Parts: sequence; C-alpha cells; structure tokens
Amino acid sequence: LARKAEDLRIDLGGGIVLEFVAIPAGEFIMGDSNASLDEHPRAPVRIRKPFLMARLEVSNELFKLYDKDHDTAYISMTNKDQSNRGHPINSPRQPVARVSWQEANGFCRWLSEKTGRKFSLPTEAQWEWACRAGTATPFFYGDYNVDFGQYANLADISIEKLALRDSPPWHPKDNRFNDGIMITSNTGKYQSNAWGLRDMHGNVAEWTRSLQKKYPYNDEDGRNDMAAQGKRAVRGGSWYDRPYRASSAYRLAYEPYQKVYNVGFRVICEE
Repeated sequence: LARKAEDLRIDLGGGIVLEFVAIPAGEFIMGDSNASLDEHPRAPVRIRKPFLMARLEVSNELFKLYDKDHDTAYISMTNKDQSNRGHPINSPRQPVARVSWQEANGFCRWLSEKTGRKFSLPTEAQWEWACRAGTATPFFYGDYNVDFGQYANLADISIEKLALRDSPPWHPKDNRFNDGIMITSNTGKYQSNAWGLRDMHGNVAEWTRSLQKKYPYNDEDGRNDMAAQGKRAVRGGSWYDRPYRASSAYRLAYEPYQKVYNVGFRVICEE
C-alpha cells in the first residue's frame, strides 16, 4: 500500500489499482424539497468524521478478484431476436452491475481482509455529501438545464441506439443532450466533481449502507444497522435514467438480495 496524507492508492496486482480521495467532515442540508416526497423534509446533517471514498465505481475486473464467476452480462435490445443477446456490459473496465447489496458487502469484507483496512458501503448521508462536494444544486455541475454530456452518463439522445433498426424511439430520455455513450461507459470517463469523484451521477446507480427510511435523516435511528431487515437505498441514477432520477438527492431502494441490471457500488474507508 502507498498512502499520501490526502488520498489512498491500493495496488491489487495485475494492473488493478483502487484509488481513494479524501472526503472532509462537515455539515450540509440533505434532500430536496422540490423533488420526490421521500427526498424531504430537508434537514441539516453533520458528517462528523472525514473518510476516504473510491474515486471510481467498482469495475468488473475488480469485482472478479472477489468473485471470479460473476457476469454483469448484457443489456437486451428492444424486440431482439433469440440469436442476439444484446449489448455487453461485462468488459473489464465497465462498472460491475447485477450485484446484490449482500454481495457488495461481501466484497467489502474481502477487501478489508486482504488489505488490513476497514472498507464498507457509504451511508446515504456520506454518499450525498460526497456527491454534492459542497454544492446545493441538483447536480454537482449545476441544474437540470446544464448539458451533462461531459459530466455524466445518463439517458440522453444516444439511448435511442438501443432500439433495433426501424423501431420507434422507445425510452424516456433527455434528448437535448448527448453524452456519447449508449449503455455503461468505462469507469472514470466523465469529469470529476470538486472532490475528485467520478460517475457519482449516472453510469450505474450505487448501493448505500442505509435502509430507505423516511426523512429527516438520522444516523442513530437504526437505518445503518447492517443486520436490520428492509430495502436498502440506492443513489446516483444510471445510464438508463433521466437526470431527475440521478440528482444528488434522488432515492431508490431494492431488497438486499436483488441483482439489478443498472445497480453497482463504490466503497469507502473510514480509517
């Protein structure tokens, strides 16, 4: 391991390096009063300790060090025939997906044992604080009218290419913009936020440690109990989502055993 005061770099061999950036402690207003009901009431939340967050989403090649048999597989095309499985999203540097919350936590335990450090999924508050990077707008790069093409892989005009030839446009999208990618991109393609994190909006949505309990957010109300039963919150949206579903505050949730085609994760280190 090679460590600087401000970041962490872990060489896992075979050219696979896991980079972390330092996220400071601080306070922010969590949620969005102009969005979905489960995004408010807004309230101040304090991040009491700094932590390290992975610069990138966990890739297929990185996850395969933990589970060599995992296959993120394909994205099916509209009206595809049986001879074509669709578009592959299982190349080494694409983000891992179709991985459950339970499996993501298994990866964190494996990585902790391998390195001697403590890794985990971020809480919802840690995730949103890191995503915002000091901003109060829906996205770290601005509002819904900013061209996201250089910042995020979201549902844009290029998603029409998923349809077969002569098929009508079929998926809800923001057709004002073009991010240049039809499905998931390699991790790290788009510009980072102010704290050096990439793909916080779009590409794949990301598991958090937290149950999707009602706001106001409270670290001490059991929502971050790893043994608790219930759906776990997913953040950030994906390549398949319009911008409003990928904002800093937008929340979804799935059962911890679900393996969702557009959900992956990134890890934090709290030491």
